[in-house]
Amino acid sequence: MKAVIGRQDIPGLIISAIIGLGLTFLGSVKLKNAAETNRWPITNGTVTSSEVGGTMKYYPSVSYAYIVDSAVYTSNTISNMNFNTKNRSVAEEVIKKYPLDAEIKVYYNSTDPSKALLEPGLKPGNILLLAFGLIVLAVPVISVIFMKFEVKKVSKTL
Repeated sequence: MKAVIGRQDIPGLIISAIIGLGLTFLGSVKLKNAAETNRWPITNGTVTSSEVGGTMKYYPSVSYAYIVDSAVYTSNTISNMNFNTKNRSVAEEVIKKYPLDAEIKVYYNSTDPSKALLEPGLKPGNILLLAFGLIVLAVPVISVIFMKFEVKKVSKTL
């Protein structure tokens, strides 16, 4: 026996499709923006602070200064995918790469030099939003493809 989609299921399928499309679109935009950071110009910078933040969940906190076209900028963005963890040693490993007063390479957005980061490119977490959106979108699509609609005819009586 084939599963049936009733009229009462249609609003849920439409809402699921809209949410799935939205998450898929947002995920693809974030993925594209993350990939573009590989093409950002590079300048030298200096680490101004480097520590592990948080109490229950930990995160690497790195601040740095850099110069673009004789203007001094500061940032604290490490990568396009910020994270936190329950394991303090994971955050400490990131901090080890950026000790206080270290000379570093800074990747900055040429159209807005105030936007910068230390680790450009795609990270595994960048695909999660896109993947989740595709999964949410797949539910109504698969439902429509593999289930049949229940159409009730209303009988007319005189």
